[in-house]
Amino acid sequence: MVHTQESNTIRNILKWAIATLKEADIDTPDINADTLLSFVLSCDRTELYTSPDEIISDADISWYKELINERIRHVPLQYITHRVEFMSLDFFVNERVLIPRPETEILVETVLENAHDKQYSNRKITIMDIGTGSGNIAVSLAKNLSNVEIYASDISQEALEVAKENAQRHQVVDKVHLLHGDLSGAFISHIDQGSVDFIVSNPPYVSESEWENLEPELKDHEPLEALVAGKDGLCFYRRIIRDAPDWLMPDGYLVIEIGETQADTIIMLMESEGHYGDIEISNDLQGKERIISARRKR
Repeated sequence: MVHTQESNTIRNILKWAIATLKEADIDTPDINADTLLSFVLSCDRTELYTSPDEIISDADISWYKELINERIRHVPLQYITHRVEFMSLDFFVNERVLIPRPETEILVETVLENAHDKQYSNRKITIMDIGTGSGNIAVSLAKNLSNVEIYASDISQEALEVAKENAQRHQVVDKVHLLHGDLSGAFISHIDQGSVDFIVSNPPYVSESEWENLEPELKDHEPLEALVAGKDGLCFYRRIIRDAPDWLMPDGYLVIEIGETQADTIIMLMESEGHYGDIEISNDLQGKERIISARRKR
């Protein structure tokens, strides 16, 4: 930072940014303002408040103003900084992939809980991740399980490039195999059917009518194909629930994230297949039904 006129202090620039974001009706303007400023200055958010009189360079101020304008146009914070925290890990994201959400951590935790069962203690665990996006689920599982082989697919080649970057960043390239293709079709020449311990997926689950009403951050910036799943939001679940028993070994798990109103319908789909038992629902921190896990019957 270089010393110029007093108005260019951290305190004053933050004040300007918070007021500007507030006027544009951006939620939590203070968090947005300090997150972006700490990003520009490559410092911790707390440092902004311990040295409020520090002067910011003109170049940094003009870059900061550009980023604030992006946020006013409803570009999500995570796409501006290209980073998001998930399972205490730092992930790279861009507009080619859905931004990982805190509720998806419950999916990862559900798998980890079940993977620590003694039946898996002396052998390699095989996991399929359908529609991996940024790779947040696959990479988090690879970081937390020592003896694991993960096959992660996506229909978007661009999403797979982001997932590859995250697998490299977290040094799990040897455990995470990225495959291009549609749903379970991507795995055909890579895994034997009936040999998978866990199938995980956070598929698109927004219906076409719900999409119309999404906030602009989602609707205008996050990838449509990672959000919308046909008229009723269930088209991917139907296929995953139908195909999963072919891949899972007896007692293997299917663990999926769902939309908050979909649990009853999805459980009905599972029950009508006749291959699933031990169906369980986990709620997210808001108390909404968010994760369903089920086991393939013997």
